[in-house]
Amino acid sequence: MVNLYFHTNDPSKRKAVKWLVEHDVIASQRNIENEPLTEDEVMHLLSLSIDGTDELISKRSKDTKALNMDPDQMTIKELTAAILETPHILKNPIIFDKHKLMTGFDLEKVGMFVPKKLRKLELSALFAKLAPNSGQNVKLA
Repeated sequence: MVNLYFHTNDPSKRKAVKWLVEHDVIASQRNIENEPLTEDEVMHLLSLSIDGTDELISKRSKDTKALNMDPDQMTIKELTAAILETPHILKNPIIFDKHKLMTGFDLEKVGMFVPKKLRKLELSALFAKLAPNSGQNVKLA
């Protein structure tokens, strides 16, 4: 199951939802302004982040600038409190599952949420279109 958290219905969020629907990825959507995150949920997002706060916090956001904060100099407790109080400092949308996290909409990365079996089928279909008369079957590992 894929989760999609958002705080504004901006183009990135709409593109992400459209892409997930087109690729039959079931995603639970949650507006974190209407249904705020808990401290445990913030900690979970931070634990999934490969790049730490850079992946989650929008440094260009007017809300982040208004708080005059430097996420790199904050403790986890301070950062969590800031996120809970001002969710707009988070990048939008946040897409994640049990093991992976992506912020914003990146066409090159979003495929990681398609199950491996389906990715192989899509790749096989693409190869078949590229070489329809080759007479060779391409087997994907």
